[in-house]
Amino acid sequence: MTRLITPALIAAALIAPGLAHAQTQHQTQDKPRLQAVRAELDRAQTRSSAVQPVMICETDAATRRAYQREFGAAPVFVTAEDAMAARRAGEHWAAPRCMTERQYERLVSSTQDRAGL
Repeated sequence: MTRLITPALIAAALIAPGLAHAQTQHQTQDKPRLQAVRAELDRAQTRSSAVQPVMICETDAATRRAYQREFGAAPVFVTAEDAMAARRAGEHWAAPRCMTERQYERLVSSTQDRAGL
């Protein structure tokens, strides 16, 4: 079983309602707000280009075959630390990297810890 994790989609989903609301308001009245929402959307898209997609992958043969069929290469497993280091370094991956469910939990936990500061 694999799940594609896409933080950019989450960010877009959080920002889109504000953008839609801003567009329905009278533009002269909400022009500064609309500009702020558009700027935030641009920042989110910029950040998403630096975010590397990861998938929670099992280590069994069936999952490996499915990954290879989908992406044309064998899965590459990374740890939470590897994913964070790649993000800081600005690495771009041709295909999503795989991680175990435990490593994904560590990745999410570290992200939430930083957000809580």
